[in-house]
Amino acid sequence: MKKNVRCAVIGQHPLRFPWGFDEEDDGCRRMKLEIAQRIMELRQRGVTEFQVACDPGVGLYAAEIINILREKDKFLRLVCVIPHEEQATKWTPQLRERYFNMLAGCTELDCIDFHKQPDAQLLAYQRIIKQSGVVLAVYAPDLADGSVEDKAVSYALALGRPVMLIHPETLKTKWLNVPTEKAPG
Repeated sequence: MKKNVRCAVIGQHPLRFPWGFDEEDDGCRRMKLEIAQRIMELRQRGVTEFQVACDPGVGLYAAEIINILREKDKFLRLVCVIPHEEQATKWTPQLRERYFNMLAGCTELDCIDFHKQPDAQLLAYQRIIKQSGVVLAVYAPDLADGSVEDKAVSYALALGRPVMLIHPETLKTKWLNVPTEKAPG
């Protein structure tokens, strides 16, 4: 990959995972470990900036991992794009605290709109995808049902972005929009 490559990180909503929001579940723990490994792999391939749309699942998990990595890697950047300013107001207190810690630790913060609007999360996903050269998606195509995340993955593919796809249950990784099974580079 070229220098200063940006990566958008997206994933299905936690309620679409068998464990939901139970982060103590072995499946969730394994998925987070896989996300961390793929983030480190992308970093080794030249990704210098990761962008998340601040969702309460994969975006938050990835941002927390990236903020830990940033403690030892001063060239690594985390950009958080908020769909709207009051996004976390109805989240649980624990999720809200993690959300604000994520924002406090990020390199750059951007906001789609001050007030909630229809498709705000999709607009945030589209912004980070459009600004990125590669996409890391924790996503199961077999669960597609027209959700915001389905639309975001379709958008990335339509733009021709290479997509590193991690299946949330099997944890199998494959590349989409790449001529071979090798990572871009």
